[in-house]
Order: sequence, then structure tokens, then C-alpha cells
Amino acid sequence: MKSATLAFIVGCVSAAFAYPLQECLSQSEASTIIDKFISILDGQGYDGQSANATAISLIADDYIEISDSILSLTGRPLGGLAAASKAEWLSGILAHPDANIQTNDIIVGCNKIVWYWTFPSVGTGQYEVKGFNLLEINSDCQICRAYIEFNSIAWGLDTHEGPLCPSNSTR
Repeated sequence: MKSATLAFIVGCVSAAFAYPLQECLSQSEASTIIDKFISILDGQGYDGQSANATAISLIADDYIEISDSILSLTGRPLGGLAAASKAEWLSGILAHPDANIQTNDIIVGCNKIVWYWTFPSVGTGQYEVKGFNLLEINSDCQICRAYIEFNSIAWGLDTHEGPLCPSNSTR
């Protein structure tokens, strides 16, 4: 009896951690989260709030960001965190707003959102940059984890950043 009770408790706890939301996100809720996220990235803020206020309410305190695309652009070793905290992410994002972000698609999977996007005018705008964000949403409807991959070569050429940029070459 004790082992059956323990197995039941472990099963319930595991299920609770696997799905932090009580109910799955709707397409409309996911679209609103993405609209708020874009409003931070473009520096405009959402629904009359500043970009900083929008970010504080949308991004969870335990936020982390994982992106080999960002790490490669910044010359850091691949496989680590691109942003280890909400504060680190905010300081980078709010200092470099980008306009005209286009949403190509939003796919919802309970507490996860896949956002396929295009940044048509990064830096010089010579190359259109496309990418994906996989966003994990917590029970407070905040983004707690982001996995981001995009065409970092195009981004680097447009902004003169990264190891492939002629101005950063060691030759």
C-alpha cells in the first residue's frame, strides 16, 4: 500500500511539473503573448505601457535564454546560456530595439509557443533575417524560458557582428 501511494504521489508531482499551466494556452492567448513580446523588441511597449514595464510583466523572474545563434554572434562558446537572468536579457533587449518585426506563424502546444518570425531590416537590412523562438510559459502566463535560433550569418553581416564579418576577421 505504501509503495502504491508513493507511486501515485510521484506521478502527480511529475505531471504538475510537466505542465505548469492549469489549462493550455489558446491561440488567442499565445498571439497576445507574442504581440507583447514584439512590443518589447521594437521598444514601443504594449497597450500604453513602456517597453520596460511590458517586459517586467511578461518575462518571468527566473527567465533564461538559450541560443547558439546569439552565442555565435557574440563570440561566446556554444551550448551555454545567451541570457542567464531576466535582468541580463532586459539590459540587452531594451538597449537595441528593432522595428518592423513580422510574424510568419504562431504554433501553440499547451504551455509552449513556437513563433516563426522575420526581421526585415536588421542593421543595414541587406539580408532579411528569419528565425524561431520556442517560448515556455509559466502558470502566471509569463515567458520563463526561450530557445531562439535564427540566421545569425545574415544578422552578423547586416550588423557587422560575429566571426564572419570582415571587420572582425583575424586575417
